[in-house]
This record gives sequence, structure tokens and C-alpha cells, in this order.
Amino acid sequence: MSTKAINPEDLKRWGIEGSIKRELVLDELIETEITLDASEEEVIQVYLSSMNIYTQEELAKWMRSENVDKESLLTRATRYYRWIKVCEKKFKNQAATKFLKEKAKLDKVSYSMIWIDDEAFAGEVFVRIKEGECSVDDAILLSTNPPQGLKIGRVGPVKLQELPDALAELLRISQPKQVWPPIKIENGWGIVISEKLWPAVFNKEERLKILSELGEELLAEELKKSRDIVSQKTM
Repeated sequence: MSTKAINPEDLKRWGIEGSIKRELVLDELIETEITLDASEEEVIQVYLSSMNIYTQEELAKWMRSENVDKESLLTRATRYYRWIKVCEKKFKNQAATKFLKEKAKLDKVSYSMIWIDDEAFAGEVFVRIKEGECSVDDAILLSTNPPQGLKIGRVGPVKLQELPDALAELLRISQPKQVWPPIKIENGWGIVISEKLWPAVFNKEERLKILSELGEELLAEELKKSRDIVSQKTM
């Protein structure tokens, strides 16, 4: 294995110079004197949840891809947990406010999408669904050659913020099981059936996500400040 010293040009060539700077600034923001008020297991769980890793299979796959052992995992998790505690200290009162402001987008929905290229036939299918002459599942089978990217069939649960604005708004104002008349979608017609709405809840998981988002905003500001200082020194 090479013992060659790493210099700034290597970092640029490898494309990780920005990542290194980010981690250095993050280290400056983390208050190491914060007492860990959780077990190692909980610390690791919080870290893994931030990366949407919930099963042993997902964890094993991630550890292989990152080439880390259990000791390294705990080290990373402890650092992240300290960072979250810093975010909690700085943004404790802002987290709930941000959640309430964005709650409508965080709500989850499930729905069914049927796509038919002929307007008259789409109208007929809509009426048959409304009158109970055709089930939603049977109507879904009538969908043919939908536009690329359009999800057909039963979809969700999915956050409203992950959907196109028009569809998200339609589902936000829908009643459960509401069937909407055909809507023009590219060169065909979509029939949307609202299935269920899951209102977002400000629980521990959602709170940690928001604290992390606020922390990323702070980190971006600090990185910008450091770049501005460097620019001024080189002028």
C-alpha cells in the first residue's frame, strides 16, 4: 500500500476537496463537551435512521460499501449524534415552527392513477367507476402506454412534496375514495382516485429530520463565510 502524503492537489483531483472542507467546518461546529445522553445502541439507531437504514440487511450492505467495521460505525454515529444535539440546542424552538409551516407538504397520501389515451373512453371509464360498474383495479388494467415517469396503478404512501404540484394540490383537497374526472396529461387522460391521507405528525423521527435540515442550512452558511474569507485574502 502506498504511503504517499496527500496534498491539496490530490483532493481536487479526486473530487473530494469540497467534502473535506465541509467536514472540517462541521467539526468546528460540533461541541465535543456535550454529554451523550443515550446508549450506544440509540446513538447508532439515530445515525442509521438519518440515512434511511432500518434493517440488518440494509446495514450490512451499507457497511460493505463504506468499508467500515462496528467500531468505525460507532465513531461516525457518535459524531452525528453530537451534531444533532448541537442542532437541538440551536434550533429547539425553530423545529416545531418549521414543521407547522411545511406540514401540508409532509402529509402522506395513497392514490390510484389510471391513464387512457382516448378522451371519450376515459370519460366512460370514469362514469363506470363512479357508478360501481368497474372496480379501480380493473380500470387500472385498462391503462396503456402511459407517459414516461407517470406512475400508474396504486401509489403510496408518498409525501405530497414528492408529487408534481398540480397532483399534490388535487390530492390535498380530496376526500377519501374521491374519483376525479379525467384530467389532461400530455397526450392522454388521467383518472385520479384519492385513497387515504396520513397527516404528518411531529414525532421524534420527524423532529430529527427537521433539526438535520436546519443544521445543513447553518453548515452551508458557515461554508460560505469560510469561502468569502479565503476570497478576500487572495484579492
